[in-house]
Amino acid sequence: MIGQDYFDLRSQFGKSLLSLNGLVSDAASDPDHAIIIQNLINSLKDPFVFVVVGEVNVGKSTFLNALFGSDITRTGIMPTTDKIYFFKHGLTERRVAITKTLEEVYVPSEFLKDFHIVDTPGTNSIEGDHQEITERFVPMADLVIFVFSAMNPWGASAWQFLDKVHRHWMRNVIFVLQQSDLRMPGELDAIVEYMKQLCRQRFGREFPIYAVSAKKAYLARSSGLDRERLLAESGFNHLETHISRSLGGSATRVSKLSNALRIAWDVLSSIQNQAEARKSNREEKGRVMRHIEQQLDTHDARTLMKITPAIEMTGADLHQASEELITRLHAQLTPVAALSSVLKERREINGIEAQLQDQVRTPSFYRWDRAAAIIEDDIIRFAEYLGDVVTQGLKVQIRDELRPDESFWKAQRRRFTQRMDQMLHQIVSDLKLEADLKPLLLKTRRLAAAQWFLVLPILLSGCYFAGRGAWNSFIEVEAVGGILGSALWIASSMMLKRGRLNILQKLAGALPDIRSHLSAQLRDDVHNLYESFRRVLDPTRIKLVEQERRQTSFNEQISTLVKSFQALDARLKSMAAAGDT
Repeated sequence: MIGQDYFDLRSQFGKSLLSLNGLVSDAASDPDHAIIIQNLINSLKDPFVFVVVGEVNVGKSTFLNALFGSDITRTGIMPTTDKIYFFKHGLTERRVAITKTLEEVYVPSEFLKDFHIVDTPGTNSIEGDHQEITERFVPMADLVIFVFSAMNPWGASAWQFLDKVHRHWMRNVIFVLQQSDLRMPGELDAIVEYMKQLCRQRFGREFPIYAVSAKKAYLARSSGLDRERLLAESGFNHLETHISRSLGGSATRVSKLSNALRIAWDVLSSIQNQAEARKSNREEKGRVMRHIEQQLDTHDARTLMKITPAIEMTGADLHQASEELITRLHAQLTPVAALSSVLKERREINGIEAQLQDQVRTPSFYRWDRAAAIIEDDIIRFAEYLGDVVTQGLKVQIRDELRPDESFWKAQRRRFTQRMDQMLHQIVSDLKLEADLKPLLLKTRRLAAAQWFLVLPILLSGCYFAGRGAWNSFIEVEAVGGILGSALWIASSMMLKRGRLNILQKLAGALPDIRSHLSAQLRDDVHNLYESFRRVLDPTRIKLVEQERRQTSFNEQISTLVKSFQALDARLKSMAAAGDT
């Protein structure tokens, strides 16, 4: 395809501009940027303009058909009058009269999307009012093709028309020596050399001259028979190579693309600056968020430290209540009390656990109520601090969410003290003091009953033997009674001692448990309150993470575009250098 390198470059540039347009949209940058990019994209669609000049019957129509491989000159499309016809792409074939000497012709041919053709009347029939050819179309042309017949290249009108072309636009002129298949190679060489000499004499320069056979080129492209041979013989390969190089190296086109690329660079640089500013802003918010997280941990630990002494004091309350409980139980856990219980059970242990709880609950209630007030005060103060930091550092208004009303704190304090009371109740209940004491009292009472009902008859028997003067039997019976009574007394004493020891161990073991449970409960309650701040900040945290993800993707797109623009710039410089040579 003619100008393939240029069109590849244009296509690559177009894709890059579309990517840039996407970045403009994602960045929500200056609205003018989108308009600028769209104008740049539209400007890339500007087709090349070829102006074809030559005398009547030199084969211009056949040449154009061969050049573009399409029969645009068939009867009914390209008239043979003396008007100028400007061929453009259209969905349907139609003509639009612009002036009495100019008519636009729309044809559904693909190549017309990239190439517009200005077909001029024969130079030997051009009248004075056709000066718009040189004034309007030649300056806008990317290429001016002068078609000469190899049979008669000396027609004066074509050379006279060339005289009217401004010297500045002559750099876009090429000569085509059409119908070369009607001449011998030697004759063509002589004609070409003579035309060059004539150009030097009249214009002080030479023009590229290509001898071609449009007939053979058209046959090669339309019939497909012996394509390579026909194209080689037609001379079109060299012509098309020159046209492609000329189009790609066109100073106007390269300059236009370079200017468009420069504008695109400016937009991209602006987006990069915005991206850097947003990155800096996001990083600053990230630092603020990390600072808040650190402060949350610090204040969490500080609040917990303030109320930790309440744990030790509650433990001390339990220890004191335990000592008092043991003192009260001591009188009931003696062999004498056990013997007394045989006649009437006066030992009562029901409600011992409730008494222990009440002794600890009363001072603890006020202590934990005060602890709850400390927590409330710390949370409110931190909420004030956090509200200011979040508003100033994160630009987020969440102050109302950080300040619960009075009803919340009343409910919170009530729940706090209730949980502490329930936990204390659970720990004391788990000691199962009453469950252990009841079997102990029952066993010691049975041992005491055994002392009454076993030892007493033995002692009475001893008295009987003593009354009869059987002192040996008295001594033996009394000895047995004494031994049995002592054994039962010792057994009861040991059982009661073990019971007291078991209770002491349970009460002593409850102290670490209550400290551990209270510490865990405190940590959970305090942490949950501070965690509520984290939950309030979750949307901002999630937004920052999403912004970072999008920023990473955005930066990758910018980096890709930078590389694409750099490659485009290198190709444009290469094309400009090739055009200069």
